Amino acid sequence: MKLPGSGPRVSVDNDRCELYGICAMEAPGLFDLGRDGRLRFRKRLLDPEDMTQAIAAARVCPMQAVVLRGELDG
Repeated sequence: MKLPGSGPRVSVDNDRCELYGICAMEAPGLFDLGRDGRLRFRKRLLDPEDMTQAIAAARVCPMQAVVLRGELDG
């Protein structure tokens, strides 16, 4: 039985994040580097395309600040 809220989520370790914006280039539907220099991201991964983009963003982050949590195989 799948519990509500147990689906995959993205988190960003702000102590590691150096705001390079590579995650926003890799996953523009999930991440946005604002003009104010703050990283905004959608935490809940809603569909398979979100998951694909999130995995790619985590893979390319040079600081390893993007982390996927929760039940990843849906």
